[in-house]
Amino acid sequence: MADRRQPGVQDGLRVTARLLHLDNLKIVLTTGVIVAHAAMTYGAVGTWVYEEPSLSHVGSVILGALVGVGVTFGLGLFFLIAGLLTAAPLARRGPRRFLASRLGRLGVPLAAYAVIVWPMLRWTVDRVQGDRQSLVGFYRAAFGRNHWQSLGTGPLWFVAILLVVTTGWSLWRWARPASPAGDGDLEMTHLAIAAGTTAVGTFIVRIWFPIDSPQFLDLHVWLWPQSSSMFVLGAISGERDWQASVPDAMRRLCRRGVVGAGVVLGVMILLSSGPDAFKGGWHWEAAGYAACEGVFSVGVSLLVLDYFRRHHSGQSLYGRRLADAAYGAFVAQGPVLVLIALVLRPVDVAGDVKFLLLAPAAVIGSFALATGAVALNQRRGRQLAAQRGIASDQPPGWSG
Repeated sequence: MADRRQPGVQDGLRVTARLLHLDNLKIVLTTGVIVAHAAMTYGAVGTWVYEEPSLSHVGSVILGALVGVGVTFGLGLFFLIAGLLTAAPLARRGPRRFLASRLGRLGVPLAAYAVIVWPMLRWTVDRVQGDRQSLVGFYRAAFGRNHWQSLGTGPLWFVAILLVVTTGWSLWRWARPASPAGDGDLEMTHLAIAAGTTAVGTFIVRIWFPIDSPQFLDLHVWLWPQSSSMFVLGAISGERDWQASVPDAMRRLCRRGVVGAGVVLGVMILLSSGPDAFKGGWHWEAAGYAACEGVFSVGVSLLVLDYFRRHHSGQSLYGRRLADAAYGAFVAQGPVLVLIALVLRPVDVAGDVKFLLLAPAAVIGSFALATGAVALNQRRGRQLAAQRGIASDQPPGWSG
């Protein structure tokens, strides 16, 4: 079992070197995203670069429901974790150095996806589906003056939002340094503020940017309020060590809030005239859905995070390697998923079977590629450290 390093205090802030339950949760969430994109490949709700709708009705309903449930809180949980993992390195390096490191860690993969990886995948899919356009012709069309707005980043739209939110928070902490750790406890008021900010901001933003509306680089602007609120909640929780314990009463209130929001959403669906009104605009469905989303993103995220803290705070060496590779697996999933799906394309079996083949293969392939990249990076780091006469075994984390 890997040692769990204890928190220390630096510049008045509590700094936690490694939170193993967050490592384990990163592995589960990254796996869930890859499986969700595998489901979208064969017809589950959502969009993906290569789609081959062939799921049975039962398979489509089951996988669609699972993807839908994950979307209601999965993004918020990702950003809550990112915020939690921001507090320590931001305090250790200072806003300027931390922001520079984030621009490299997030900005470089994002630019590579937008300019190289995603266009190449789109061109490959088009060729397999019968388009004879050359790669040069595809690039000219995709990056032409009349089509540049359609450029995408694939699954790295999440990284694009994270880069924006991280930059904003770093600049805020540059101007307004954090207060000392231990300044009060996490209370329902804090959760209510996060949920309310998410709800109000989401409704307002979706008046102009409805769900699934096209945007430059697939920036998913309709999700920015939730992303920002959860990131800030996580960052402040990390600074004040709020994640260390969640009172029983708070867990009960979160459960009741989540169940209540679920019931309200179900009633809204029954009373609504159709799904489009939920996507945004001046509709009561859009307002109600935004409110439910605020409760789900905060309540479910806190419950899941607390569950992992209480039950999955240990880690083996194998788990440590998977955690170190989680971000790389998230980045690698696009090419891995598409290439495996294209290999399975001529196989004459039902979409349900193809999904059962694609999902585990893509998860294993994405983590394997990322693990290899991490190992090479660590070896290079040790060689450079040896040349300089210093020791270096610092592992790469999701956000730190």
